Amino acid sequence: MYAYARRVVPLALLLALAACGKKPDADSPLAFVPADTPFVFANLEPTPQPVLDEWSAMTREVWPLSLGMYQRMLDKVEKTDADAGGAGSAATKAARAVLDEVSAHVKAGTTEQLGIKGSTHIALYGVGALPVARLQLADPDALRAAIARIETKAGAQLPKAKLGDLEHWALTAEDMQVLIAISGKHLVMTLAPAKASEDLRKQLLGLTRPAKAFDVENLTTLNKRYGYTPYASGYVDVVRLVDFLSDETNPIRRELVGSTYGEGLPAADAACKAETRAIAAKFPRFVLGYTELAPKRMTIHAQLEIEPALAAEFAASLGGAPGTGTKSEGLVDFALALPVLKQKTFWLKQAKAVVEKPYACADLASLNESFAKMKQSLDTTIPPPASDLSGLRVTLNKLDFASGVDKPDIAGKLVVALNNPAGAVAMAQLALPTLKDLKLAPDGKPVALPAGIAPASVPPLFLAMNDRALAISAGAGEEATLGAYLAAPAAAEPVVLRMHFTGAMYGRLGGVFDVMGPLIPEEQRADMDTQKQLFKVYEQRIDSAEVTVTAKNDGVAMLETIVTR
Repeated sequence: MYAYARRVVPLALLLALAACGKKPDADSPLAFVPADTPFVFANLEPTPQPVLDEWSAMTREVWPLSLGMYQRMLDKVEKTDADAGGAGSAATKAARAVLDEVSAHVKAGTTEQLGIKGSTHIALYGVGALPVARLQLADPDALRAAIARIETKAGAQLPKAKLGDLEHWALTAEDMQVLIAISGKHLVMTLAPAKASEDLRKQLLGLTRPAKAFDVENLTTLNKRYGYTPYASGYVDVVRLVDFLSDETNPIRRELVGSTYGEGLPAADAACKAETRAIAAKFPRFVLGYTELAPKRMTIHAQLEIEPALAAEFAASLGGAPGTGTKSEGLVDFALALPVLKQKTFWLKQAKAVVEKPYACADLASLNESFAKMKQSLDTTIPPPASDLSGLRVTLNKLDFASGVDKPDIAGKLVVALNNPAGAVAMAQLALPTLKDLKLAPDGKPVALPAGIAPASVPPLFLAMNDRALAISAGAGEEATLGAYLAAPAAAEPVVLRMHFTGAMYGRLGGVFDVMGPLIPEEQRADMDTQKQLFKVYEQRIDSAEVTVTAKNDGVAMLETIVTR
């Protein structure tokens, strides 16, 4: 959950830097994207300024706390270096210089001194398989000045290179190099082979324009199909990427492969090309975009497109997780589809297909072995109650840490969906003598479990059953809604997974630090206190976050919605 908040701010700020809703002109980042790019993510219209303002405000709250953690991390690195007799690394000094520069802009609440004013065009794309990020600047000289300030504070300059009249920075690490340039009104960042030719570097930095430019209608069509806003969307064309990597005649591919393997990499044979392309064709594209982007609410959709027949078969083997047909509840609500026998049948079919007709490509021998092992492990009988399992749902409604108490006060509910719940109860009664007198009917009515079934510290437990599942509650009053919780249906569309949590959960997790405090070493307590303060900010700022994964007849889709206060 913490990862959500840590990544939402930078992700939203980066992807929300949007531009005018006109056809891109000759100086738009999209004008530099080649038509045959295997991947592209970009924006077509400006993000509403209130959205940028909201995320900027949250950054101003979070950054001072995060900054303290980063500085303490650098202090430790410097101390370790000093203990070893060093005088402090250039990387540490550079990191401090960057933190100082970023802090100044966060405090000012603007990126104008970085050359970025309000919304802007941005594009991430591939020249072959090599990534290029291109950002339109309002004031290139302001960014140059910011880099110069960082270099002065760091006491060192970034290594420079020249390509024609374009001066740029080149940071080399083993076989690859990062190229950074301010070209015209664009910031360009890319990855290239360490010994990239001049022609390739010119293509990557945009000095040589693509012979055929990317058609923006591709993004427009994508947005219409998936309901994406024009603020940020894109895709990875898996088939095109595989074609690039297997094309020995492609000069970019030759340079990329040569930088890693030299001249010793043998050419792929016809069988390998055909089989890898056939695999890619089953998973032809990954798409991503915002379906909502507004103050207080954002939704990100992603989907792995799958060949329709395979996708439909996979969806049928999963079904919906219990309770996903109703609204999420509690501090945390997690549901997962686990149809053991259906999934066994699906994967056994895939494994048998490969075992009966293994891949001829030597590079795919490991796949043949994996599917052979899978067939052997799956081609066995799964006994009940495991074979009856079809899903589960767990909801946490209460998590309170009282002062001086090491065990929290917990309340919540659990549903286990089964094809034969009565059979599972009968087996439990045979295994646990304390349950032998339990009278449980498939009517959804809660029955108190014997006191000796769990430790004394566990709150009162109740059990309910219907013809599809068992449900158990823990905590005072939870049994009152156990019947409705048990009866909650699965979503009509197969929602394989749903994970929901509220901002209040961050506050509850902060209570963990109070309990753990005495156990934490003194040198780590400052970071722990900072983490607790960050959780407090998230508790106040985040209303809820929910992720769903749905198996569809055209692929597997993920939807993440974040609601803020």
